[in-house]
Amino acid sequence: MQAGDLKVTVFQNAAGQGAGALETAIKLSKGEKVDQKVYVPFELVTPANMDKYMKKN
Repeated sequence: MQAGDLKVTVFQNAAGQGAGALETAIKLSKGEKVDQKVYVPFELVTPANMDKYMKKN
């Protein structure tokens, strides 16, 4: 992206995925109903915000 050969990409938030899994597991342990699939939205990375994501790696 810095070289200009990529316009957009996505960041898959591992912390968000873990938190979503934990929340779902807690609900299941309490006998609560949960969706069969739990989605964690990806985060769009563009040249305008890539500096924020580069700091995460």
